[in-house]
Amino acid sequence: MSRAQSRASWSTAAALLLSACATQPDYRSPATNLPAEWINETDRASVAANLDDAEREVWWTALGDAAIDTLVSAALTDNPTLAEAAARVDQAKALFSLARAQRSPRVDITASSARERVANPDDAGRTTTTWQTSRAIGPSLSWEIDLWGRVKENSLAAHRRLQARDADARDARLSIAAQVANGVLSLRACNLLLTIRDADIASRENELAIIRTRVRLGTLPPVDVAAAESNLASVRIDRISQEEVCLQTVDALVAVSGRPAHEVRSLVAVPVAPDRADDLAAQIPSAPAIVPELPATVLLARPAVVAAEREVAARWSEIAIARAERLPGLDLSAVVTGQWIRAFGTTDSFTTGSTLLGISVPLFDAGAGKAEVARADASYREALATLDATIRQAMRDIEDGLAAQDSAIRRAEVSRSALTAARYTLSANEARRRAGSIGSFELEESRRQLNRAQESAIVAARDRAQAWVELVRRSSSVVETGASVKSGTAAALASSIGTESLK
Repeated sequence: MSRAQSRASWSTAAALLLSACATQPDYRSPATNLPAEWINETDRASVAANLDDAEREVWWTALGDAAIDTLVSAALTDNPTLAEAAARVDQAKALFSLARAQRSPRVDITASSARERVANPDDAGRTTTTWQTSRAIGPSLSWEIDLWGRVKENSLAAHRRLQARDADARDARLSIAAQVANGVLSLRACNLLLTIRDADIASRENELAIIRTRVRLGTLPPVDVAAAESNLASVRIDRISQEEVCLQTVDALVAVSGRPAHEVRSLVAVPVAPDRADDLAAQIPSAPAIVPELPATVLLARPAVVAAEREVAARWSEIAIARAERLPGLDLSAVVTGQWIRAFGTTDSFTTGSTLLGISVPLFDAGAGKAEVARADASYREALATLDATIRQAMRDIEDGLAAQDSAIRRAEVSRSALTAARYTLSANEARRRAGSIGSFELEESRRQLNRAQESAIVAARDRAQAWVELVRRSSSVVETGASVKSGTAAALASSIGTESLK
């Protein structure tokens, strides 16, 4: 037999021995019962184009909104939530490095120096004293021989939790970007709705002036003035409430992006072109419909699901660790020491060495080891239940997102039709008013009808864009090509996690 064949035989024998010593089978991902297709997917969105890998990394740029791009970049550069996620990733990295280090022998250097007074009697019975100096230095080695895979499983558990924290960090990044995008969409719509409120107030003020004139002329009773004043007060209250919503949205964007309020307002403010003043809804970014990939592809790669599954894997390893703790342990230690002694004018030196192979066998622990195995098993089953709940919630989120997208698309189409009809009605009534066929009341009512149609169109356009944002966020995965999350305090999120195998 050749030397290479001999080494291969020894390696095979060692692998078989180690596999025989394993306390449980290797981890396998739990089986999941996932649907073959999305229930709420409709023909309306079946022709939509999904984002490719490069676009998915900066998915919010597909909206083509400079304010969203700027504020998302700011939020990902400096955000407390991302800083917390980065710190948790760093902690998991440190724990993984610590667990991996325990798989290797530990070597220390020990050194000592001593000086003492020594008495030396001679043959005449006289005693002379002198100083003796001794020095020693040498390496020491200690190594736990991993008979039952305890050290390996401990390293695997730490590695799997590092993967879970990395998935959590990516989920936090997705959530922050979606929060900013939704905030900008809400603020832009809110500002446009303020424009509608101002138009309503102007219409009601005009109507009140007409009524007062007619009351003075005696063609209307005084009670109509009170009714008109009440209507005016109502629309003014609506505007005050709408302004409060806008202020709160600005505050939310300031908190998540770290940018001052005046900068946020300046970025989101969109000047309405004179030729588009009657189409305010067009100021809301338009997003195409999106159809997520198959449920099995999307759900199992969603960050929250990945984090939950990695926690299941880590707890599987902890069962093996608990079982291994109940089995005999084998430790190897070795010491090599060089010593130098100087006394009575002479120097002597010598080297000593020792090797110790120690075994520890648990005899009686009052059931503590068995209880720890039971606790680890229950913890694993808890993680399985959490994973199942996470998958179900993820499925519901995406189905709800598909339903919201379909609803928003349909409402946008209907509101555009209503807006077209309201514009035509106002144009026709303006011509009839000039011809004297109708009065000012009917004309103002046509203006308010147009305002209501514009409000519906703005809300539908906002909802459609936000439905797209939420669906992209909910169907995004942790598998990203060229993922770049290096930005400010979030630099640690760019961790490159290895594969499952820790050879």
